[in-house]
Amino acid sequence: MRTHAPEQLITFRVSVLSQLLSRLVDVSVKQALDLTSRQWRVLVILNRLGPSSSGDVARMCSFDHSQVSRVAFELAEKGLVTQGHDSADRRRQVLALTPASLELLRQGVPASLARQERLRQRLGEEDYAAFCRALDALTDEAQQMLAQSGGPG
Repeated sequence: MRTHAPEQLITFRVSVLSQLLSRLVDVSVKQALDLTSRQWRVLVILNRLGPSSSGDVARMCSFDHSQVSRVAFELAEKGLVTQGHDSADRRRQVLALTPASLELLRQGVPASLARQERLRQRLGEEDYAAFCRALDALTDEAQQMLAQSGGPG
């Protein structure tokens, strides 16, 4: 067992990178916008999707439904999202951005794009393209493995 090196596992390395990048976003959006990285992620996804169910946001963010509900409540308290119900299905919660959140997005997106550009420059174009292909392949394989295990997809 001592020869098992978790730091060499894809799952371990991706998880460590994910946590590190999350902390980077947390620091950036906390200082500039007084938001958490989860709150920021929900806002940028809502901006991308338009008014959406919390389930759709959860799928895009790779959050569970309870995380989105909690973040939506926090954002609503800050006046950054509205929470309504789908007219066809009153059980479905629909989230939408407010003018205040659109202003925060205008402030925060340039920093997000700058982080993206710095990370992308570190890789260069060829390595970035290879990285994207690798992420797509690993995402697909992980989804297949999860489906085969009977876990939620």
